[in-house]
Amino acid sequence: MKLGYLQDVYENGGPFVTVYLDTSGDDQDASKEIALRWRSAREQLSRNGAEEHDLRAIENVVAEHGWRAGQRGQVLVAAGGEVVFRDELPEAPEEFSDDELARVGPLPHLMPYLRLRSSRIPYVLALVDQIGGDLHVVDAGRHSGSTTVQGDGEPIHKSSQAGEGSEKHHQNVVEEQWQRNAKQIADEIDKQALHVGAEVIVLAGDVQMRKLVHENMRKGLQDSVHATEASHRDRNASEESLQREVSETVRSAVRERVNATVEEFDRELGQHDRAVNGWSDTVGALQRGQVRTLLRSRQEVGEPPETLWTGPEPNQIATERRTLTELGVAEPESVSADAAVVRALIGTDAELVLIDPERSRLTAGIGSVLRYSDSGGGN
Repeated sequence: MKLGYLQDVYENGGPFVTVYLDTSGDDQDASKEIALRWRSAREQLSRNGAEEHDLRAIENVVAEHGWRAGQRGQVLVAAGGEVVFRDELPEAPEEFSDDELARVGPLPHLMPYLRLRSSRIPYVLALVDQIGGDLHVVDAGRHSGSTTVQGDGEPIHKSSQAGEGSEKHHQNVVEEQWQRNAKQIADEIDKQALHVGAEVIVLAGDVQMRKLVHENMRKGLQDSVHATEASHRDRNASEESLQREVSETVRSAVRERVNATVEEFDRELGQHDRAVNGWSDTVGALQRGQVRTLLRSRQEVGEPPETLWTGPEPNQIATERRTLTELGVAEPESVSADAAVVRALIGTDAELVLIDPERSRLTAGIGSVLRYSDSGGGN
């Protein structure tokens, strides 16, 4: 899971007010129930030192919430009198403790949110044929957009009626046009995928054109491509059917990615090479900017620390206050351990993978695959 889309949240100065609100409702009284839940959270936040202007900012957003039936939730983060982050939750935060539901601190409390939305990854869907392509782009914040690439030039269809002696020439012209159109589509896919940090690129549509587009994409993105079973670009085809197919392709890609990360972690840990296990070694690796992918258990296991020490910079993170003072941090702050880890991951451009406790040999629910080995220099 790439976390770069959260970078802007941390550019605000704290303290941060984080609220997880159950916005479920099965009747028209739901708005009153949501208001009561917010009132309870507001009182708790006020007792814990939340600024009144932050509480008002959240209250204004809660008041605008439209009623919809079903189980759902919302996360809101305020700082400096503004709501600096908000998103819908895929389920209600029913199992959250009071402390998790409403918190004030030097950093936003976003690990519970990431645990709930861990399967949401940015992707690009490209539906292609010889004429062009329709691109649907979804970023990690679930914001989406669409664009169309229209190829240029004629002809685009092969014909056996081109006349004696010219059929082969006609077919060559058509294939060259397909190549040019494929290059245009591939260039736009590259651009959109890099913009949103797409982890999956789904190619649908004409089989031959999918192959040409894939060949014309950037080498670094080709491994992210997954094809659907769709065989043609039909604007009148069932969007629901295509979306189901795309969703399953993305879910499958997520499973493959998690499995590959767990296997890599276990292998590197066994070789005592590019992996560390447990809180102390992982925090030390985050401090050095050494973590490429952090593995975190979906449920708490072992005895994780409640807090860590942090400084102004994302990689200023430690299990002991003295470590940071020795590095020149004048006033280290004690913050929630997971909040400190999330900021460090974002600030050092590392990824997060959430796994079930039984999937790997994580000590106290945390471990990391490193960018390079301590012994081997820069692999």
